[in-house]
Amino acid sequence: MNMIKNIAKDKITLKDIADIAGVTSMTVSRVVSGKGSVKETTRQRILKIVREMDYKPNLLARSLSSMRSMTIGVIIPKTEQVFLDNYLAQILTGIMAVVKEYDYKLMIYPVEDSESKGNLYLTVARSKLVDGIILLKPKIHDKNLKSLAESGFPYILVNHRSEEQFYNYIDTDMHGSTVMVTEYLFEKGCRRIGFVAGNREEQNSLDQLAGYHSGLKKMGLNFEEDLVIYAEGHAGKAYSDMDNWLSPHQMPDAIICATDYIAIAVMDRLKSENISVPDDIAVVGFNDIDLAKFTQPKLTTVKQPLLGLGKTAAENLIGLIEGEKTSPVQTSLDLQLIVRESA
Repeated sequence: MNMIKNIAKDKITLKDIADIAGVTSMTVSRVVSGKGSVKETTRQRILKIVREMDYKPNLLARSLSSMRSMTIGVIIPKTEQVFLDNYLAQILTGIMAVVKEYDYKLMIYPVEDSESKGNLYLTVARSKLVDGIILLKPKIHDKNLKSLAESGFPYILVNHRSEEQFYNYIDTDMHGSTVMVTEYLFEKGCRRIGFVAGNREEQNSLDQLAGYHSGLKKMGLNFEEDLVIYAEGHAGKAYSDMDNWLSPHQMPDAIICATDYIAIAVMDRLKSENISVPDDIAVVGFNDIDLAKFTQPKLTTVKQPLLGLGKTAAENLIGLIEGEKTSPVQTSLDLQLIVRESA
């Protein structure tokens, strides 16, 4: 190990470690990155040298040698308080955990609904600033998705399912879980089950609405248009559009809400009208944001694995970038009903 003393710490390279360990630079790279198979005794020997030499990967050199930016782009829907949105925050946290583990960096692109995207995705792809893109909740009518998929540039869609077989996406079963919630409320004795819909420009919201129809049919209940509020994902609109439900002959005995934020607004409106949750009306949300367990009453909700969505998306995207995976990547994660006090 005398060679260790003769190399300045800021000049140490993978090749130096490889020479000392008597292995190839590729073997050292596999050990340092945690990817690829290496014999355990060899791995431990390399890690010991890495620790003794206090080796830190040179990300700039790595990006130059691989002709990559070592950066992941994340395109998110821009909201009024985007970084206070717990849904986005949890998914981004999952993405960041994986990005850090694989020595990549993160670049975030908030995009407004009203903003003319042009060919934004291809513009980002061709900028050379990122090696791949993660898109959160893209709109179903977004024609730019197809051109991105056809370009061959690495990408993953999150919370967006498509019948097209060539898209890469990570999603959850919103249809099946909404059927599950409807069945749960029916078994609790509810027969007039209302639904507050999300943004119908997003596939998840359409899946929820279809699941609500399927759940009613499964339970032998008739669909009533008056029991649906099309809030388009806005909690404030859900709050104000409940007027028709507040008369005794129109009032549902349970309400399924497309998101937890909508459910919290619905419960607040019911409280302002002196209507008890769950004694008069049961309320169920979706996503299980951190706030759900602190509402009064505590919110019953369907838990989306938001951290898991972020982590799975990032892991699969890096796999596409580094050639360890091939398109199409299509994964669906499980959902879980979290029963609390509101239903």
